[in-house]
Amino acid sequence: MNYIAELNSFYARLLTRPLSSEAQALWGVLMHLFNRAGWPPRLTLAASTLLGFLGYSYATLSRARGELVAVGLLVHTPRPGRLAPYYELHPLSGKAVDKSVDNPVDKPRLTLVKPICQS
Repeated sequence: MNYIAELNSFYARLLTRPLSSEAQALWGVLMHLFNRAGWPPRLTLAASTLLGFLGYSYATLSRARGELVAVGLLVHTPRPGRLAPYYELHPLSGKAVDKSVDNPVDKPRLTLVKPICQS
């Protein structure tokens, strides 16, 4: 996914289809976690991980997650017992997932500068 294209599409979408601030924050955290993981098709995420980022109650997390699922931005697949659920983000920008990117947004490529030799 193209991180910037997704952010732009998400905020453009909010102009005509608003979401609660909790759902917006959850979507942002999910984008961050998917980016850090290298854009896998789905992630296994414990509620405690998301709650650590968001500072919500579990009930608020559930409502925000349900809101994202209802509008088609997220697929949430519970697992049996105490296993963490799967999360899948649906691309908004219409662009396919690009696995060839070796430079995620949060890991900038550094350019090496040759030292200046003084004579």
